Amino acid sequence: MISSILVAVDGSPHSMRAVDYGSHIAAAIDAKMILLHVVKREKLPDAMRQFAKAEHLSDRDADVLDMLKHGASQMLADAAGKAHTAGVESVQQEVAEGPIARTIVAKSEALKADMIVMGSRGMGDIEGLLRGGVSHRVEILAKCPVMIVK
Repeated sequence: MISSILVAVDGSPHSMRAVDYGSHIAAAIDAKMILLHVVKREKLPDAMRQFAKAEHLSDRDADVLDMLKHGASQMLADAAGKAHTAGVESVQQEVAEGPIARTIVAKSEALKADMIVMGSRGMGDIEGLLRGGVSHRVEILAKCPVMIVK
C-alpha cells in the first residue's frame, strides 16, 4: 500500500509534470505527499554568484546557498499549491543539501516514502546526458518504486 509519495522538484517542466502526476495519485489514494528539492552544495551556479554581485549581495558560498534555499522554498510552496488544488490533503515540503540522486534516495528512506515520482529531465547539464541523469541514478539506487514522468 502506498501511504506517502516523495516528489522530487527542481523547477523544470518535467518536474512540474511530476508534481501533477504525483498529486493526482496521492489525492486518489489519500496518500501524504512529500515535495523535495535538493541543493547541490558542491557546485553553486556562477549565475547565482553574478546575480549576488550585481545586486550588491554577498557572493560567499554560504550566502549563495541561503539564496538557493530561499528560492527552493518558494518553488516548493508553488508545487504545494498545485498539490492542494488537485486534492492532496497532506503536503510536506523539504529542502536538502547534497548529491542530488543520493539525497533523493536517502530522504525517501528517512521519510519512509513508498514511492518516488520525478521528471525524466531536470535542470541538469550535458554531463547528465553523458553520464546518466539523476532520474536514472535514483531508479537504480531506490528501494521503492520510482515513477519517471516525461
